[in-house]
Amino acid sequence: MSSSFPTLQKLFDRARDEFARRIGHDIVLNERLKLMISGVVAILVISALIGMHQFTGRLEREHARAKVDLARLEAQIASGGWEERKQQSQVLKSLLEERLWSAQTPGLADASFERWLRDRLTPHKLEPIAQIQVRRVPLVRQAQPGEPENALSTIQRMTAKLILPFEARGLAHFLADVAEGDKAVVVDRLLVRAGRNARIEVDVSAFYRSAERS
Repeated sequence: MSSSFPTLQKLFDRARDEFARRIGHDIVLNERLKLMISGVVAILVISALIGMHQFTGRLEREHARAKVDLARLEAQIASGGWEERKQQSQVLKSLLEERLWSAQTPGLADASFERWLRDRLTPHKLEPIAQIQVRRVPLVRQAQPGEPENALSTIQRMTAKLILPFEARGLAHFLADVAEGDKAVVVDRLLVRAGRNARIEVDVSAFYRSAERS
């Protein structure tokens, strides 16, 4: 009986030491975990503060820019130049309207545009290889019910496709005539095909508005 007591005492002491060792190790791990969590939280807080500072600075700059723009606009209105610019815009609008293609009907507009092109091709010995095709599309999207009417909704873009024999000098003169014409006419596409059957493909557009709507 007396010999078994020291053995039990040693087992008890060993179990106590093992328990203390494990508990201490867990406490150290918990402290490290707490430090790691605290570090992550600190980084997130600092990042949030920096982001808020940048956002506030951007708002302040936009506000200052808006104040400058408002002051400039008020100065322009007070100077009386606003009415002068309005008159200049009206004059420019009238000039642009005069450069639109005008005809009583869309069919007459197509025919007159084709005749206008032929009158500028023939003097330079450029006879179309194929029939001139004129296609019309609205310049802007048509307003939906309830939407305000667009001032450009009555204007259509007329595009003529020309297939011409290859003649560099004649083409240069034709393009010069188009550029110097009294109507708003633009060259949308110019393609030169080389080879045995060399030819020139040109898309030319004008802007049509019916005389009834002008």
